[in-house]
Amino acid sequence: MGAWAARWYSPAAVYRLWDADGGLLYIGSAYDPEERCRRHRDKPWWPDVTRRTEEWRDSRGEAYTAELEAIALERPQHNVMGTREYTTPDTPAIRRRNAMASIRGRYLHQSGELRIEITNAARQAGYSHREADRLGRVAEVEFLDRTGIFVDSVRRRRRALDAEAAARPGPPPQ
Repeated sequence: MGAWAARWYSPAAVYRLWDADGGLLYIGSAYDPEERCRRHRDKPWWPDVTRRTEEWRDSRGEAYTAELEAIALERPQHNVMGTREYTTPDTPAIRRRNAMASIRGRYLHQSGELRIEITNAARQAGYSHREADRLGRVAEVEFLDRTGIFVDSVRRRRRALDAEAAARPGPPPQ
């Protein structure tokens, strides 16, 4: 499993922010609730926050689902997305994202198939399991990079590959 996939399946918290009277201000989910709350500090309602609670889940996917369910049921004062009243804005960026969804899905599927193919070929050529996996992940990232539509994901994946290579003893892989 690649670093990005491993992260999606890492534990994450559903957090709730409360005011002094016990009023529920906001519900969110994050791998690192403390860091995420630092980003909330510019919100106009942040000075009302006096307490945070956390419920940890086994994966980001589980936390995200629990977050949306909690928002719908508990109706925090300052959540917008996830409420019954929320509608996705009709903006050029949203329309483009929706139009690109099937293409993105197809490219992600193809990149995963390529990764498996390269990993298997490298194993058959005598590479270690770890190095064969790395070669497969490099091929996957290069494929996604060439599409031009996964810029942030490619950047994150390359950083993960570089960090992994730097942490490995011995000469860097060729």
